[in-house]
Amino acid sequence: MTAMLCFLLRPQSSYENHTWNFTRTLWLLSAFIVSSMPCVVMAEEPLSQSALNQQQTPSTQINHINQQPAALYLNNMLQLLKPMHSQLGITVWDMSNQKMVFEYNNQSLMQPASVQKLLTALAATKQLGKDFSYQTRLTTLAQQPLDKSQIENGIYSGDIYIEFSGDPTLTYQDLQLLLASLSNLGITEVTGNIILASDQDSQLQAPGWVWDDLGICYAAPISPYIIDKNCVYGRLATTGYNKIAKITMMGNRPIEITNDAYFVTPTINRAVAIPAVKPLTDDTDALPSHLTESVPQCHLTLRRFDNNRYHLSGCHVGAKSLPLAIAITEPQLYAQQIVAKQLAALGIVHKQPITVGKLSTEPEFIAQRQIIASHQSAALPQLLETMLLKSDNLIADSLLKKLGEDYYQAPSDFARSSQALKTILYSIGIDLSNANIADGSGLSRYNLLTPEHVLTVLTTLYQQPEYRFLLDLLPESGVSGTLRYKRYFNKSPLKHHVFAKTGSMLGIANLAGRVNVSNGHDYLFVLFENGLSPQIKKQQKAPFSAVFLQTMMDLPR
Repeated sequence: MTAMLCFLLRPQSSYENHTWNFTRTLWLLSAFIVSSMPCVVMAEEPLSQSALNQQQTPSTQINHINQQPAALYLNNMLQLLKPMHSQLGITVWDMSNQKMVFEYNNQSLMQPASVQKLLTALAATKQLGKDFSYQTRLTTLAQQPLDKSQIENGIYSGDIYIEFSGDPTLTYQDLQLLLASLSNLGITEVTGNIILASDQDSQLQAPGWVWDDLGICYAAPISPYIIDKNCVYGRLATTGYNKIAKITMMGNRPIEITNDAYFVTPTINRAVAIPAVKPLTDDTDALPSHLTESVPQCHLTLRRFDNNRYHLSGCHVGAKSLPLAIAITEPQLYAQQIVAKQLAALGIVHKQPITVGKLSTEPEFIAQRQIIASHQSAALPQLLETMLLKSDNLIADSLLKKLGEDYYQAPSDFARSSQALKTILYSIGIDLSNANIADGSGLSRYNLLTPEHVLTVLTTLYQQPEYRFLLDLLPESGVSGTLRYKRYFNKSPLKHHVFAKTGSMLGIANLAGRVNVSNGHDYLFVLFENGLSPQIKKQQKAPFSAVFLQTMMDLPR
C-alpha cells in the first residue's frame, strides 16, 4: 500500500512547546481519521519560508491567512485535518477583541441544513417580538358574548368558528379543551355551521423538500391546521418470521394504514453478485470490499395516498418491534375529522358538515365576533428554545410563514416569506443578496448560504443586546439538545465548551455557534461541511467539526 507523507508545520513562536505537544497528539488522532494509509511526520526542523510558500498554493490552501499565531496554528492544523472529498467553509471570530481570527472558503455558497434556523430565529424575533404567541380561538357571531341564557334546550342556532393560527405546538388535548367550553355552556346541539377558519396561506411544503421525506414527521406539512405536529405514532410488531406484521397506531386517530410488511430472520442477507466481466488487471480477480460486502435484503417502504391513507410494505431483519412516526398528508381533512370526533365525544350533535373557510376581515364580521374560548401557545422565546434545542422543523417553518404574514399583512407562502426574511435581516445589517432562502428550517435542498452569512448572524446576536438571548438558547455540548449525545461532543475536552446549532442531512455536517477555549477567549465559529459521503462518514472515527474544535481548545492568543 502506498504510504502518505504528512507535512506538519511546526509553530515557531513563544507558545511553541505547548502547542507542538498538542499538535503531535492530535496528529495521531487525525491521521487515523483522515486516512487508513500509513503517515510519516516530517517536522523535526522548522520549514523555511520558501518551503512554506511552496506548500500554500492558491488552489489548495487558505483563502485568507492572518499572520497572527492563532491563524497560523489553525491553518497548519487544517492542512492536516482537511477531508479529501468533502467541501469545507470555516470562519472563526474572537468575541473578546471582536476580530476575525480565521477564514477558509468563507464566501462559498453551501447548503446550511438546520443552521438555517439561526436566521429564522433572528428574523422572527425582529419582526414578531418576544411577546408573540399563537392564538387558537373558538368564536361565534353575536351581539353580545355567548352565555347560557342564549342556549335553548341545549340547542345553539348560531355558527361556530374554530380559528386556527398555524400553532405548531397545538395538541389534541388543547383542542379538546377549547371544544369542551361548548359543553360548559350547556350546548348539546349546534344547528348552525361549524367552520374551521384561517387566514393563512395553504402551501404545505417548501420548494426543494425531498419527496421521500414527506411521509416522515420531521417533514410534516406546514398548514394553518396543525394538531399534534401533524404526526401520528404507532408500532410495527412481528407476528412471527415471514408473516404479515401487526401495526398498532396510538390515539385512534382518523387515518387508514394497511400493510403487507413482514419480519425475517437476521441471517437473511445477500452479497452483491460478482460481475462476469474480468477485471482489466491480471494480478487479481478480487473486487474492492465495498462491492462485495453484505447488503441487507430488506427495507420498508411507506406509500401515501389521498384522504390520509397509507400502505407499508417490505420487510425488516430481526424480531424487535419498530416505532412508527407518520406525517399527515392532508392536515385540513385531518382537522375536520378530529373536530367531528371530539364533538361526538362531548355529546354535541351538529346538523351541518364541518367546513373550512377563510377568516373574514369585513367590519361587520369583526364587530359581531365574540370569543367563546381561546388557547395561547408559549411566547416566542420558548418556541425558539424548542426550535433550536430540538431542531424543530415544524416550528421553524411555521414561524417563517407567520413572519411573512406579519410583514406583508396578508397570507404569505414560502417564497414571499423567504423574501420577507431577507428584507428583515437586511434592516439590521445582514445582506443576503447572494444567498438563496427557500424555507425556515433548512430542510430544503435549495437553501444556499455562505459561512460569512452565518457569522454575520452570530455577530449580530452577540453585539445587539436585544438578540443576545438567542445565543443562550443554543444546545450545550454533552448537556442539551442535539449536542447532548453527539459523538465526541458529550465528553472531554468539548463537553460544556461548545454552544452551537447543528445542521445535518445526507451529505451535510454543519455546526455554528460559540466555543470557549483554554486561552480564556470565547469564539464564534461557523463550520460547514458539504459533500460528505455516507460511506466516508461511516468510516470516520470522529466528525471533522469535533476534531477541528478540539484543536481550538489549545488555541494561542
